[in-house]
Amino acid sequence: MVVGSILPVLAIATRIPLVRLDDSTVVDHGRELDLLRSIPIFSPLSPPVLEGLAARLELVRAGPGEAVVQQGEHGDRFYVIASGELEVAIDGASQGTLGPGEHFGEIALLRDVPRTATVTARTEVEVFALEREDFLAAVTGHSASAEAAEAVVGARLGISTI
Repeated sequence: MVVGSILPVLAIATRIPLVRLDDSTVVDHGRELDLLRSIPIFSPLSPPVLEGLAARLELVRAGPGEAVVQQGEHGDRFYVIASGELEVAIDGASQGTLGPGEHFGEIALLRDVPRTATVTARTEVEVFALEREDFLAAVTGHSASAEAAEAVVGARLGISTI
């Protein structure tokens, strides 16, 4: 009986440190999830898939004048803008600006071509980067997401996706 009564006491005594350990490993990706949900490419994806993508996003900061991607380079990441303003240029000619909630980098990943534009920070920016493999697995693995991605690519390249 003495030995049998020790186990419940030990279980109770170690419960609190274990709960604290679990709580310390939980990371809130609310900001990242909100950004991903707002993008048509990702909105069809299930909550568990979105949570997995949000957990794999890497925060990248850039200062004014710093290029995030260069036209012609190999595309290895997809980017979502968290804050700041970026300028898009093709062959040195400005094509417009991008701001919070917008994204770039999908063309090189989906079409397996070099970057089609240079994207440069106009202000201090924070962007979340998603690695090529994670992006492609999520987008191409879901038909509605793949269709949304192709529509975005078609619109940016000025071609019909029908």
